[in-house]
Amino acid sequence: MNNFRSFLKRLFFYKKFEHVGHGSFVDKHTKGTFKNVYIGNNSYVGFNAFFNCLLAKVIIGNYVCIADEVMFITGDHKTTVIGEYMINNLKTKTDTKLDKDIVVEDDVWIGSRSIILKGVKIGKGSIIGAGSVVTKDIPPYSIACGVPAKVIKKRFTEKDILIHEELIRDKYGAK
Repeated sequence: MNNFRSFLKRLFFYKKFEHVGHGSFVDKHTKGTFKNVYIGNNSYVGFNAFFNCLLAKVIIGNYVCIADEVMFITGDHKTTVIGEYMINNLKTKTDTKLDKDIVVEDDVWIGSRSIILKGVKIGKGSIIGAGSVVTKDIPPYSIACGVPAKVIKKRFTEKDILIHEELIRDKYGAK
């Protein structure tokens, strides 16, 4: 009975998201706004992840591992209004141009307490080191870390990428 109850709780929790793919797991302590979050198949979202995406989307691919306390922030505040206190500006001024989607492609690992900011695309097969702040696109099969995150090396050689992708295609039927 407890398993069934747990299943129902998870099912209702997942309904808050735009999409949670087959075989994916999202920790129940995940917080934020979920209506614009798309999670692909066989992905994992760890404890206390946070999604701040009121207008733009967070699109997470397949076989993605998101560690604990990772934050996704798709928006920003308008800070150029003259003659207005900042607190009033934050409450009343909405500019949809300040919100941009975040895309995390397949086979990515994002380390604990990383922050992924608006408009960023993390390329297929990349690794983001724990505690990084990603402000710019990360190319496929890169390892990036730091504040702001910078690519420190490639995960594989070009030849190894082709072998890796072929093996994955053969083993999992992935594209």
